This record gives sequence, C-alpha cells and structure tokens, in this order.
Amino acid sequence: MYFLDTTFIVALFVSNDDWHPNAVKVYEKIKNAKLVTSKLVIAETITVLKNKLETKEILEIYRNLPNFFRIIEDADFYDDAMGEFVKYDSTISFFDAMYVALMKKEGIGEIVSFDSDFDRIENIVRIH
Repeated sequence: MYFLDTTFIVALFVSNDDWHPNAVKVYEKIKNAKLVTSKLVIAETITVLKNKLETKEILEIYRNLPNFFRIIEDADFYDDAMGEFVKYDSTISFFDAMYVALMKKEGIGEIVSFDSDFDRIENIVRIH
C-alpha cells in the first residue's frame, strides 16, 4: 500500500511539471497496488494546482481523483501530527507531519513523493 503525497499527485496530472515524467513512470509501476491519500492532501493539491491550471481543469481532476486512489478521512489525526511535528523538531511541515501520523495509524510504510523531507522520517520509505 502506498500513500500519495501532493507533490506526486500534482506532477502526475500537470504535464509541464518538472516531475511529470518521473510521476508517470512511478504510477505505471504502482497503479495496481492499493493507493491512498487523504482529504488534506487533496486540499493541498487543489491549492497548488490553482497556480498551474485553470479552474475547469482542476475541477475535472478533483472529480476523478477517487478513480485513481482511495481517499482517507484525516480529521482525527491532528494531535498525532503535532507529536510528529515536535518529534522532528519542526524540520518537516505540519502537513507532512499529518501525513506521517496518518500513515502510521493506517500501517502504511511507503510514501510516493518528490519531497525529500520524507527521507528523514524513520520507518517510512519514499518512492520517487
């Protein structure tokens, strides 16, 4: 099972993103596995996409996301995320801390991301 980060999702759907070719290659390798992300990743993704695409394109991506992967509810992970944020002494963003906490609760050990901050997280392997 793989957790998908914002950087990967953006790169997968935006053809002129620097990471797009890598995202397509990675997706081809993992597309038959269980792929999950969170509502917070979706919110972060939409925010990033607003600077890269037109609203109608973003809406189409948003509507199709559940066809590509499962979206996990993440509202109950804020306290755990703060623990991860403090554990890594603020060297990761609170968003990333949230994803780490969620992954630990869900038993997910691999994250698909182009964000090298995840490399410092123990027991999590970054796929890129």
